[in-house]
Amino acid sequence: MSRAVQSRTIDVQRRILDAAVEVMLEQGYSGASTVRIQERAGVSRGRLLHHFPSRDALLIAASQHLARARVGELPSGHSWPADPGKRIDAVVETMAGTFTQPYFWAATELWIAARTHEDLREALLPGEREIARAVRVAMDSFFGEELCARPGYEGLREVLFTSLRGMALTTSFDPREEPTRRHVERLKQLARTVLL
Repeated sequence: MSRAVQSRTIDVQRRILDAAVEVMLEQGYSGASTVRIQERAGVSRGRLLHHFPSRDALLIAASQHLARARVGELPSGHSWPADPGKRIDAVVETMAGTFTQPYFWAATELWIAARTHEDLREALLPGEREIARAVRVAMDSFFGEELCARPGYEGLREVLFTSLRGMALTTSFDPREEPTRRHVERLKQLARTVLL
């Protein structure tokens, strides 16, 4: 396959995946039909089915496409504060911000659908586990070696991740900022208590 054909193929796949994410975010899992996605992507039905033979394969690939992009956007070369307390605060704020991103909402749509759709769940799990590992690695790099070595760090990391996810889910139907802000502040206090 020539480079030009490869480039066009990658471009078409990206357009389809981006369109799938947009439609899933706007319409939810149940409203993300292949017809809507193909129209948004500007491709033929045959082209869409050539790349993604089923709706679920397409929506899973779209969610993972967005997740990989999001993990790639995590601030790896970020200049974190040298002071451990300030670094903890900055990391918790950064992680809280990741749960407002489109990836989270696209993934949430798929998680809810996967609860009662065994084939979707089985297809989704490997990618979600990969993403979870990438998030743990990113969090470890954010906190840095000194804080990661402290007793209780691994448990705290899991509590932070699950608490922030739960907080984000709550904002899907109660988007008030005040409870969210209080929750983030409590998580900072918890992290400081465990790590300092």
